[in-house]
Amino acid sequence: MTSVNAVQTFGKKKTATAVAHAKEGRGTIRINGQPLNLVQPPTLRYKIYEPILMLGEDNFSTIDIRVRVSGGGHTSQIYAIRQAIGKAAVAYWMKYYDASHALSLKKSLVDYDRSLVIADPRRMEPKKFGGGGARARRQKRSEKRPSECIYRVILMKLSTVTDKMSLMYLAIPSGSTLLSLYAPQACRYIINIRFDNNGVIIFVFIRIHVYG
Repeated sequence: MTSVNAVQTFGKKKTATAVAHAKEGRGTIRINGQPLNLVQPPTLRYKIYEPILMLGEDNFSTIDIRVRVSGGGHTSQIYAIRQAIGKAAVAYWMKYYDASHALSLKKSLVDYDRSLVIADPRRMEPKKFGGGGARARRQKRSEKRPSECIYRVILMKLSTVTDKMSLMYLAIPSGSTLLSLYAPQACRYIINIRFDNNGVIIFVFIRIHVYG
Protein backbone atom coordinates (compact mmCIF):
# COMPACT_ATOMS: atom_id res chain seq x y z
CA MET A 1 0.00 0.00 0.00
CA THR A 2 1.49 3.29 -1.10
CA SER A 3 1.36 6.33 1.15
CA VAL A 4 -0.17 9.57 -0.07
CA ASN A 5 1.74 12.79 0.21
CA ALA A 6 -0.30 14.98 2.54
CA VAL A 7 0.06 17.76 5.10
CA GLN A 8 -2.36 19.29 7.55
CA THR A 9 -2.34 22.92 8.65
CA PHE A 10 -4.47 25.16 10.82
CA GLY A 11 -5.77 28.67 10.46
CA LYS A 12 -7.24 30.69 13.31
CA LYS A 13 -9.00 34.00 13.70
CA LYS A 14 -10.56 34.87 17.05
CA THR A 15 -12.70 31.81 17.86
CA ALA A 16 -12.86 30.45 14.31
CA THR A 17 -10.66 27.48 13.44
CA ALA A 18 -10.00 26.13 9.96
CA VAL A 19 -8.21 22.83 9.32
CA ALA A 20 -6.73 22.38 5.84
CA HIS A 21 -5.77 18.93 4.58
CA ALA A 22 -3.54 19.17 1.47
CA LYS A 23 -2.62 16.17 -0.63
CA GLU A 24 -1.43 15.39 -4.10
CA GLY A 25 -4.12 16.10 -6.65
CA ARG A 26 -5.29 18.33 -9.48
CA GLY A 27 -5.65 21.72 -7.83
CA THR A 28 -9.11 21.34 -6.27
CA ILE A 29 -9.96 23.43 -3.22
CA ARG A 30 -13.15 22.80 -1.25
CA ILE A 31 -14.48 24.51 1.86
CA ASN A 32 -16.75 22.35 4.03
CA GLY A 33 -17.44 20.24 0.96
CA GLN A 34 -18.26 23.22 -1.30
CA PRO A 35 -16.18 24.80 -4.09
CA LEU A 36 -14.76 28.27 -3.56
CA ASN A 37 -17.32 29.98 -5.79
CA LEU A 38 -20.10 29.04 -3.34
CA VAL A 39 -18.48 30.38 -0.18
CA GLN A 40 -20.65 32.84 1.73
CA PRO A 41 -20.82 35.78 2.13
CA PRO A 42 -20.03 36.81 -1.46
CA THR A 43 -18.49 40.14 -0.40
CA LEU A 44 -15.74 38.31 1.49
CA ARG A 45 -15.31 35.47 -0.99
CA TYR A 46 -12.42 37.18 -2.74
CA LYS A 47 -10.43 37.20 0.50
CA ILE A 48 -10.06 33.43 0.10
CA TYR A 49 -8.60 33.90 -3.40
CA GLU A 50 -5.81 36.12 -2.07
CA PRO A 51 -3.27 33.34 -1.23
CA ILE A 52 -3.99 31.67 -4.57
CA LEU A 53 -3.54 34.88 -6.52
CA MET A 54 -0.42 35.83 -4.60
CA LEU A 55 1.34 32.48 -5.03
CA GLY A 56 0.00 31.78 -8.51
CA GLU A 57 -2.17 28.93 -9.73
CA ASP A 58 0.91 26.92 -10.75
CA ASN A 59 1.82 26.38 -7.10
CA PHE A 60 -1.64 24.90 -6.44
CA SER A 61 -2.04 22.90 -9.66
CA THR A 62 -0.74 19.66 -8.15
CA ILE A 63 -2.38 20.02 -4.72
CA ASP A 64 -5.89 19.23 -3.55
CA ILE A 65 -6.91 21.14 -0.42
CA ARG A 66 -9.90 20.26 1.73
CA VAL A 67 -10.79 22.77 4.46
CA ARG A 68 -13.08 22.33 7.43
CA VAL A 69 -13.97 25.46 9.37
CA SER A 70 -16.05 25.97 12.49
CA GLY A 71 -16.61 28.55 15.21
CA GLY A 72 -16.59 32.32 15.06
CA GLY A 73 -18.52 34.52 12.68
CA HIS A 74 -18.51 34.87 8.91
CA THR A 75 -15.55 37.23 8.77
CA SER A 76 -13.47 35.26 11.24
CA GLN A 77 -14.08 32.05 9.32
CA ILE A 78 -13.02 33.66 6.04
CA TYR A 79 -9.74 34.85 7.56
CA ALA A 80 -9.14 31.45 9.15
CA ILE A 81 -9.74 29.70 5.81
CA ARG A 82 -7.34 31.91 3.84
CA GLN A 83 -4.67 31.41 6.46
CA ALA A 84 -5.10 27.63 6.42
CA ILE A 85 -4.88 27.56 2.59
CA GLY A 86 -1.76 29.72 2.52
CA LYS A 87 -0.03 27.65 5.19
CA ALA A 88 -1.04 24.41 3.48
CA ALA A 89 0.59 25.42 0.19
CA VAL A 90 3.80 26.51 1.94
CA ALA A 91 3.93 23.36 4.08
CA TYR A 92 3.35 21.03 1.12
CA TRP A 93 6.08 22.67 -0.94
CA MET A 94 8.38 22.63 2.07
CA LYS A 95 7.88 18.92 2.71
CA TYR A 96 7.64 17.38 -0.75
CA TYR A 97 9.02 19.76 -3.35
CA ASP A 98 11.54 22.55 -2.78
CA ALA A 99 12.24 24.04 0.64
CA SER A 100 13.92 27.15 -0.75
CA HIS A 101 10.94 27.79 -3.02
CA ALA A 102 8.62 27.29 -0.06
CA LEU A 103 10.49 29.96 1.87
CA SER A 104 10.09 32.37 -1.03
CA LEU A 105 6.36 31.60 -1.12
CA LYS A 106 6.08 32.28 2.60
CA LYS A 107 7.97 35.54 2.25
CA SER A 108 5.67 36.73 -0.52
CA LEU A 109 2.64 35.97 1.64
CA VAL A 110 4.07 37.76 4.67
CA ASP A 111 5.00 40.79 2.58
CA TYR A 112 1.46 41.01 1.26
CA ASP A 113 -0.43 40.23 4.48
CA ARG A 114 1.13 38.82 7.61
CA SER A 115 -2.13 37.18 8.68
CA LEU A 116 -1.94 34.81 5.67
CA VAL A 117 0.71 32.82 7.51
CA ILE A 118 0.85 34.05 11.11
CA ALA A 119 -2.17 33.96 13.41
CA ASP A 120 -3.49 37.24 14.77
CA PRO A 121 -3.35 37.15 18.60
CA ARG A 122 -5.65 40.12 19.12
CA ARG A 123 -8.83 39.49 21.06
CA MET A 124 -11.74 41.63 22.10
CA GLU A 125 -11.21 43.14 25.53
CA PRO A 126 -14.00 42.17 27.95
CA LYS A 127 -16.51 44.76 29.01
CA LYS A 128 -16.23 46.12 32.55
CA PHE A 129 -18.86 47.48 34.88
CA GLY A 130 -19.43 51.19 35.02
CA GLY A 131 -19.53 51.80 31.30
CA GLY A 132 -20.84 50.69 27.95
CA GLY A 133 -17.66 48.96 26.79
CA ALA A 134 -14.19 47.80 27.70
CA ARG A 135 -12.75 51.27 28.20
CA ALA A 136 -15.73 53.61 27.96
CA ARG A 137 -17.05 55.00 31.22
CA ARG A 138 -20.45 56.47 31.95
CA GLN A 139 -20.43 60.23 31.77
CA LYS A 140 -22.27 62.45 34.22
CA ARG A 141 -24.96 64.31 32.35
CA SER A 142 -26.80 67.20 33.93
CA GLU A 143 -28.74 70.23 32.77
CA LYS A 144 -26.68 73.21 31.77
CA ARG A 145 -26.20 75.43 34.75
CA PRO A 146 -24.30 78.69 34.97
CA SER A 147 -20.98 78.54 36.70
CA GLU A 148 -20.91 80.44 39.95
CA CYS A 149 -18.24 82.95 40.88
CA ILE A 150 -17.98 84.74 44.21
CA TYR A 151 -16.97 88.37 44.09
CA ARG A 152 -15.97 90.57 47.00
CA VAL A 153 -18.00 93.69 46.47
CA ILE A 154 -16.82 97.02 47.88
CA LEU A 155 -19.72 99.41 48.25
CA MET A 156 -19.00 103.09 47.72
CA LYS A 157 -21.03 105.89 49.31
CA LEU A 158 -23.33 107.15 46.63
CA SER A 159 -25.64 110.12 46.72
CA THR A 160 -28.29 108.61 44.43
CA VAL A 161 -30.52 105.63 44.91
CA THR A 162 -30.04 102.67 42.56
CA ASP A 163 -31.31 99.11 42.51
CA LYS A 164 -29.25 97.83 39.60
CA MET A 165 -26.94 94.84 39.98
CA SER A 166 -23.99 94.78 37.65
CA LEU A 167 -21.62 91.91 36.92
CA MET A 168 -18.89 93.17 39.22
CA TYR A 169 -20.61 95.10 42.02
CA LEU A 170 -23.91 96.05 43.55
CA ALA A 171 -24.45 99.78 44.18
CA ILE A 172 -26.12 100.65 47.48
CA PRO A 173 -27.14 104.20 48.57
CA SER A 174 -25.15 105.85 51.33
CA GLY A 175 -26.34 105.01 54.83
CA SER A 176 -28.64 102.16 53.77
CA THR A 177 -28.92 99.23 56.16
CA LEU A 178 -31.66 97.30 54.30
CA LEU A 179 -30.38 95.96 51.01
CA SER A 180 -33.69 94.46 49.94
CA LEU A 181 -35.31 97.91 49.94
CA TYR A 182 -33.34 99.02 46.90
CA ALA A 183 -32.30 95.76 45.26
CA PRO A 184 -34.92 93.08 45.95
CA GLN A 185 -33.96 91.08 42.87
CA ALA A 186 -30.42 90.67 44.19
CA CYS A 187 -31.26 89.39 47.67
CA ARG A 188 -31.02 85.74 46.70
CA TYR A 189 -27.41 86.23 45.59
CA ILE A 190 -26.22 87.64 48.92
CA ILE A 191 -24.11 85.29 51.00
CA ASN A 192 -22.66 87.74 53.53
CA ILE A 193 -23.03 91.40 54.57
CA ARG A 194 -20.67 93.46 56.70
CA PHE A 195 -21.59 96.70 58.48
CA ASP A 196 -19.56 99.42 60.09
CA ASN A 197 -20.04 100.63 63.65
CA ASN A 198 -22.87 102.89 62.59
CA GLY A 199 -24.78 100.11 60.84
CA VAL A 200 -23.87 101.21 57.35
CA ILE A 201 -23.15 98.57 54.73
CA ILE A 202 -19.51 98.57 53.73
CA PHE A 203 -18.89 95.07 52.29
CA VAL A 204 -21.23 92.68 50.55
CA PHE A 205 -20.31 89.22 49.34
CA ILE A 206 -22.59 88.10 46.57
CA ARG A 207 -22.76 85.18 44.20
CA ILE A 208 -22.81 86.20 40.54
CA HIS A 209 -24.00 83.85 37.82
CA VAL A 210 -21.61 83.96 34.91
CA TYR A 211 -22.55 82.21 31.67
CA GLY A 212 -19.49 80.90 29.85
